[in-house]
Amino acid sequence: MQLVRFRAANRDRIGVIEDDVVRDVTSAFDSFRDALANPDDADTVDDGSFETDQITYLPPTTDTNTIFCAALNYEAHAEESDIAVPDWPLVFLKLPRTLVGHRESISYHTRVTEEIDYEAELAAVIGETARHVSPEEALEYVAGYTILNDTSARDLQLGLEMDGDRLLDWFSGKTQDRTTPMGPHVVIDEIDDPQDLDIASRVNGETLQDDNTGMMIRSVADLISFVSSRVTLQPGDVIATGTPEGVGTFQDIQLYPDDTVEIEIEGIGTLVNTVKEAEN
Repeated sequence: MQLVRFRAANRDRIGVIEDDVVRDVTSAFDSFRDALANPDDADTVDDGSFETDQITYLPPTTDTNTIFCAALNYEAHAEESDIAVPDWPLVFLKLPRTLVGHRESISYHTRVTEEIDYEAELAAVIGETARHVSPEEALEYVAGYTILNDTSARDLQLGLEMDGDRLLDWFSGKTQDRTTPMGPHVVIDEIDDPQDLDIASRVNGETLQDDNTGMMIRSVADLISFVSSRVTLQPGDVIATGTPEGVGTFQDIQLYPDDTVEIEIEGIGTLVNTVKEAEN
């Protein structure tokens, strides 16, 4: 099942994508969070349909959920970053207002940042409340999987120094409004092993990252277990699992207005967004 959150006919809706058509199942659920917790209820209704080119994709989570992002979770990316892998997962947060959907613009202010970068990431979307879950049981709390492009303002993230040491500014580099694409949909009950998926990024058609999720340092299950040991995970919360090597900053590549970024993950699809300068 491909569960999607979308806007059509001036209304936010919930749908299931079937053969490039979105079946509207909004009336089956109280919210998108409810849909993630009870996806089988989508089979009980048919509120009409829309062609996929008629809809606006929304990020497949809710405005009240949290996005947990794992840093330095691929060995080769940690090596290219020249940062030692910490003893436990390094996790930072994004606000829902940072997210944009599939085909929406990555918007940034050139008066704030001039070095925008891409990061292809597999994201697990939580379907059940989870607290202190073990790695062995963690995947049972996953509703499904989607794609996240952890777009980063590298000049802000990497630009601080104190007494000759480089400091990382996660807030400035990672949390600007409408800069983080997520989607297009959540794939439910179709991925048996999240640790064996090809993952790639392309900018204007050129492949810049090409790896497999099996190269993660800590698995999806390990990350969910760790986060749930710190806070309670709720349906709709997102665990982004880190990016492989090949990000732009270490190749003297950055994103410019009108660039198109594609993130493709096996079994999920392709998340496509274009860069533009923000208007406000």
